[in-house]
Amino acid sequence: MTPIESSVAGIELTAANVLPVALAYGFGSAWIPILNAEVFVAALVAVMPHAWWWPVIVLAVGQTLGKCAMFLGARRGATWLTSRERPRKERAAPGPWRTRVAVWSRMMLELLDRRVQGFLVVLLAASVGIPPLAIVAVVAGTRRLPLPVFFAACLLGRVARFLVLAWPIARAVS
Repeated sequence: MTPIESSVAGIELTAANVLPVALAYGFGSAWIPILNAEVFVAALVAVMPHAWWWPVIVLAVGQTLGKCAMFLGARRGATWLTSRERPRKERAAPGPWRTRVAVWSRMMLELLDRRVQGFLVVLLAASVGIPPLAIVAVVAGTRRLPLPVFFAACLLGRVARFLVLAWPIARAVS
């Protein structure tokens, strides 16, 4: 086995297939929680310590494409649901805790209606993970945030997150 050929998660990685594998794994990890992209980054850097930059960036692109698919699915689903809206039943007044959660939720939703603030919320979710990116992708899809703004913030955040994780591992193993 050459230095560029190794195995990650039972998949034989070579210089020829590492980019398509990273793209597919990134897309899959956007949808399937047990496919952890951070673990893939760590394993990838450990088995390919001198050729990890492009696969890590391609993994971020794959995950961003997966989150964009969630975004678009939520956008189409929200359109479908509003066309089928039914009258609501009256409920009892919510307690103080539910009122606070509702106020904070409404404020976050309003942020996702604005380009700059929405960009920052998605960037924070994509890079730090708070709020969770999967939830932000779905909620942003139901709001007025444009897809290009979501894509740019998500890609920038994912690339930053994965590079910050990969760089110390690469320094340690090389």
